[in-house]
Amino acid sequence: MVQGAKHMKSNNAADNGGSSPQPKPQPKSKRRRKRLPRWADRLITIVIILIGVGLMTWPWILDRLEASGVFNQISTVSSTVDALSAEERERILLQARSYNEQLAGEATELPADQIEPYAQQLIFDRDPMMSWVEIPSIDVSMPIYHGTSEEVLMAGVGHLEGTSLPVGGTSTHCVLTAHSGMRNLSMFDDIHSLEPGDLVLLHTMNKTLAYKMVDSEVVLPEEMESLTIEPGADKVTLVTCTPYGVNDHRLLVHCVRTKYNKKDVDKQKSLAGRHWGKREFAVLIVVVAIVLLLLDIVIHAIRKRRKTKASA
Repeated sequence: MVQGAKHMKSNNAADNGGSSPQPKPQPKSKRRRKRLPRWADRLITIVIILIGVGLMTWPWILDRLEASGVFNQISTVSSTVDALSAEERERILLQARSYNEQLAGEATELPADQIEPYAQQLIFDRDPMMSWVEIPSIDVSMPIYHGTSEEVLMAGVGHLEGTSLPVGGTSTHCVLTAHSGMRNLSMFDDIHSLEPGDLVLLHTMNKTLAYKMVDSEVVLPEEMESLTIEPGADKVTLVTCTPYGVNDHRLLVHCVRTKYNKKDVDKQKSLAGRHWGKREFAVLIVVVAIVLLLLDIVIHAIRKRRKTKASA
């Protein structure tokens, strides 16, 4: 028995090669990664912020560039109207008023056979712009053209043929349509945020007509009963597609004539009185990003100064 045990012990020793157990290899210590210098870290942060801000504000920048072009066009047409004689301006307005009276089934100032057809109304010096609309509370100023073709709606606001021309007066209802949800143009994007009392201004032949928003509704494209002329009323309705990306309904924003008051207009034009849309929020994000960046620089400078004083 003893010899058998010794024999087994010797066999085990032989199996182990006669050597003692080898120690486990120690893991190599990881080399500590060198951190980027503070200036490089900040530079990367600045670049990332600028790229993000650029992506967010690029549509707004394009919209502003487009708005500047629209402003130049409006200024050019206004100058052309200024150059017209008082008699010529009154002739054009008389034609438009008579057209509206005929549309409403009322007695016309001009004989019916002297009233020009729709395509020739509010045309002067061969310029296609008949008027322009301004909505102070959402910072919109856009030219108005005849009809609602795709070409017209890509250029500005279309006047719906068969509705009153934008010259005001009793028994009139002017309907203006424009796109919303365009990639680089705001157009009527923000009319959904209009509230009762918000102003809509029509500038026609250097006359300014003021309307105030009273209500809005969402309807199907064929549900246009609320766009008819109401006897004795002076109304404007803004129309755009809704919802974004689907566009199977129409948003109608109804407005009625009110007295023009420049103080009210200026108040709604101010930043405090304006409804904030994507453009204003884009500017806010840029400002916040810049403030946070400057704050980081100031805090780092203070800490560095304190550390220098402590080591001195």
